Amino acid sequence: MLLTKREEQLMKAFLQVGKLSLKEMADILQVSSRTVYRTLSDLTESLSKEEIQLIKDGKKYYLSGNLSALSDYQSDTAYSPSQRQTLMAYQLLTSQDLVTNEQLQDQFLVSNVTVIQDVAEIERRLAVFELQLVRQRGYRVESSTSQKRRFLAILLANTISIQDFWADDYADFPILQVARIRQARQVFERYQHLLGDLDPKLKEFLMILLGLADNQGELTQQVNVSKVALDFAQKVFTDLAKETKQFYSIQEIIYFATILDEVIIKRQEVPLFSESFDSGFYYSISQLVDSISRFTKIDFVKDKVLFPLLFHHIRLSLAVPVLFPDRATTNVAYLATQKNPFLHSVVSLVMQDLFPRYIHNEYEYELVTLHFASSLRRSPDIYPIRMLLVTDERPLTTSVLVSKIKSVAPFVGWMDVQSTTNLAQLNLAQYDYCLATKPIPQMDMDVISTFPNTKEILELQERLQSIQEHRTVAVREEIVVNKHYDLQAYLKGSSHLLEHFALYDLENSGTFEETVTQIVEQLSFVKDWHYLANKLISRFQMSPLAIPNTNLALIHTQSSQVTQSQFQIVSLQQPVTALSMNNQPETVQRVLVMLTKLGEQEEIRELMTAISQSIIENNLYTEIYRTGNQEIIYQLLNSIFNEKIKQWEN
Repeated sequence: MLLTKREEQLMKAFLQVGKLSLKEMADILQVSSRTVYRTLSDLTESLSKEEIQLIKDGKKYYLSGNLSALSDYQSDTAYSPSQRQTLMAYQLLTSQDLVTNEQLQDQFLVSNVTVIQDVAEIERRLAVFELQLVRQRGYRVESSTSQKRRFLAILLANTISIQDFWADDYADFPILQVARIRQARQVFERYQHLLGDLDPKLKEFLMILLGLADNQGELTQQVNVSKVALDFAQKVFTDLAKETKQFYSIQEIIYFATILDEVIIKRQEVPLFSESFDSGFYYSISQLVDSISRFTKIDFVKDKVLFPLLFHHIRLSLAVPVLFPDRATTNVAYLATQKNPFLHSVVSLVMQDLFPRYIHNEYEYELVTLHFASSLRRSPDIYPIRMLLVTDERPLTTSVLVSKIKSVAPFVGWMDVQSTTNLAQLNLAQYDYCLATKPIPQMDMDVISTFPNTKEILELQERLQSIQEHRTVAVREEIVVNKHYDLQAYLKGSSHLLEHFALYDLENSGTFEETVTQIVEQLSFVKDWHYLANKLISRFQMSPLAIPNTNLALIHTQSSQVTQSQFQIVSLQQPVTALSMNNQPETVQRVLVMLTKLGEQEEIRELMTAISQSIIENNLYTEIYRTGNQEIIYQLLNSIFNEKIKQWEN
């Protein structure tokens, strides 16, 4: 007996439950009532061959007959709503003829109502990408070749798993010719090292885009394509032309370079040494963390891991957005939002303000919420718990226990281990939680085994998480930790930058560009100030770095004309206007100057990167750069360097 997937689902449900109403069957199949009737009719016909009847009793249905015969059956292919919408969209994008409603009903074995609902969802997603669905006795997608090809590449990258793509297993999508895609993949991988580490899904998207190049249609042209992207595209298309024996037009090369620029090259995590980058995207990630911190009153900016995680996640989401999310694949993210409803609502609203419409959906909101929820559990700098462990066990035994506790509760900021002999000298009010390895008379402390089992550890984790969520913020004594550094190269580099740091006034005049020229003219460590000024202005025009609502602008570069790396701040007597990171005019009163000599040692480069990140990622630091005097900013830089050195040392 051969059953469709829906017939199989219904049959299993009847066997497990007994009687089912029409509404219950619609919920199980996730389809309309009309599709349920159609499926019931098909199932009745299939079961009649086994002399089994489908009987209606009031508002419910049940099976009657020799049900043991149902053990031997086979199921046909059926699709989830997400899979169905994806395949329908593919057919609409690639078909040379009109696609009718009846064709889609027959192909996917669904009702007219289901097709209409699916097409409406497809039309909504197409519209976000500036593609139009035209209805004229059928369906047809209209748009520019550029947008249509990019949407198709995203759709294919969504649908084909990374494993299947590398195994050339995508027979359901004949627009991808195996030989052509294999050549595109080999050529791309030949030069991939020029782009650095790439997410596998991002590589798949770019390879598909390369394989779809066909010299057909008018492609959108961009003027400001970076040299890096253009060089890469030229190398790839030159080799691809040799492999395929096919000529590729200049507009194909520029189109590919433009997308390469947008999704990778201009979105580098550390933009300091990049000639061109998407400052707006960088600023949006910073604002996401800062806004969520302000609205939730949780100091997420202290979690140093959160920014890079969000950076890479959203960079991939913008490059290859999930077009038709499958709710079944986001259980973990969904649970995170259920436990943090306020955090989820704030993330949803902030993302709508900061990012393009095509990632405005519940799927993305839940995943980003999961990042912030994980940050609470991961970082000892956000809502840290101060914990006391009272034990008289030997040091090695105690160390093993402490490690176990920290492994399940890394958000414990400080664990103070004390002997029972010191209890009289301790102020227990300074701790959020007290734990002992043995009961202590007349003291209400939780007890844990010296070698706790899995159940005890998990119960402790739940208890600590609950304490963290309900922790009362109170003034507590500072715990002083002795710091011992032995990183001479970093210490020498930080001393050099601090020694040459300066904040000074400039009697400037004219525009922002003229002011930059005046600043460079006064620098003693520049060989060719005219060349350097032009380079700084050109870089700023490509990637504006006036920081919104701060009156600050950052100019930076790496050049052979710089004799020693320095960071300086110039306070302008006459404010000037410059373009900000969000492409709005910003009144600039201070200019931050970061210049690195060519071939500078890695330690100096990393310290300069730490400064640049502090300017953009941390609003408190930005405020100090905006208003502080030389002594205060000197202390801030010293603090940033010490924090970095501590991280490297650990």
